[in-house]
Amino acid sequence: MQHKPTLSSKLRIWFGGLGSAGAAVLLKLGLTPNMVTIIGCAGHIGVFWCAYKGLFLLAFILLLIFSILDFFDGTMARMITDGKGTEFGAVLDSALDRYSELLLIGGLLCYYAERGSVPVTALCVAAIMGAVLVPYLRAKGELYGLDMTVGIMTKFERTFVLGFFLLLNRPVIGLAIVAVLGNVTAMQRLLYIKKHLDKETEPKQPDESDD
Repeated sequence: MQHKPTLSSKLRIWFGGLGSAGAAVLLKLGLTPNMVTIIGCAGHIGVFWCAYKGLFLLAFILLLIFSILDFFDGTMARMITDGKGTEFGAVLDSALDRYSELLLIGGLLCYYAERGSVPVTALCVAAIMGAVLVPYLRAKGELYGLDMTVGIMTKFERTFVLGFFLLLNRPVIGLAIVAVLGNVTAMQRLLYIKKHLDKETEPKQPDESDD
């Protein structure tokens, strides 16, 4: 079953030309796709520090800069492998995506925990739960051959929401949205997998033509 394309996949189509141009420049500079992936993740350490220190506008700027790199690494890999990419590159990108996202939320968690704000700290924990479960369930579902683009909030949407409210100096609102919709997405994916597996285990109806 093919689902509607996610916002991130639409953006890759809409800005495909820009992505290809940027990827070509990075390759000419001697960077490899994996190097770009690692640089993008390492930059999120700065995002963590700024969020922890309450420098939300600077955190947004760094988040924007290093998130853009994530737009190029996959295109770079496809350009040098005849459109196929590499299996390890995909695994590395997925793993470092988790680090990047959790560095952002972790910085906010530390900021509010240090100030003794238990409700917002709990929101951070809930946001982390969704951020971990959504890609985990995607990986589990894909083992069964499922199209796991199902769900209303992928990593791109979570990052966009958090970044937008960092820019507005209202990160709590972003955390609340991500905490709720991230876990809703996890439940959507869990129920989708359940529906598929239940179909596979349904008892077969007797074939009356054999009577």
